[in-house]
Amino acid sequence: MVNNSGVQCSGDRSNNKGLTGTLPSLIGNLNQLTTFFFGPIPDSIGSLQQLVFLALNANSFSGPIPPSIGNLSNLSWLDLTENQLNGTIPVSSGSTTGLDMLVKARHLCFNWNSLNGPVPSNLNNLTSVRELDMSNNSFNSSAVPPWHTSLEALTTLYHLNPHHLLI
Repeated sequence: MVNNSGVQCSGDRSNNKGLTGTLPSLIGNLNQLTTFFFGPIPDSIGSLQQLVFLALNANSFSGPIPPSIGNLSNLSWLDLTENQLNGTIPVSSGSTTGLDMLVKARHLCFNWNSLNGPVPSNLNNLTSVRELDMSNNSFNSSAVPPWHTSLEALTTLYHLNPHHLLI
C-alpha cells in the first residue's frame, strides 16, 4: 500500500480516492482508465498536447464528446467505447475544433454510446485511421458514409444497421 500526501493507493488499484489537482500537459499515455469515472469528460482534456493514447472506455462518462479532443494533434488512439456519451460527433467549424482534426489517429472507437445525428462527412480527413467503430449508437443514417472510401488506411469499419447502426 502506498500513502502519499493523504492519498492511499491499494495494491489492487480499486481504492484510489482523494486524488485532486490538475493533470500535467506533458502526459503522453492514459490507458486502463476503466475506473468507473462518471459525468462529463472535461473540456480541459484538450490541453494535454502530448497525449498519444487515450482510452476512456468502459466508464460512465456522459454528455457530449468535448470538441477540444480535436486539439490533441499527436493522438493516435481514441477509445470512448461503452460510456453514456450523447450528442453528435464534434467536427471543426470556424473557431471550434473537432475530431476531424485528429489526422494522426489510427484507432477511433465510439461504439456503445448514445451518439446521434448525422455521421459527419468531415471525418474523411482522417486518412490515417485503420479502425473506426461507430456501432451501437443512434446515428440518423443506416448507410455506410460514402466518404469512407477516402480513408486509405482503413482496414476495419463497424458502422450501421437500421436498428442499432451496426455492420
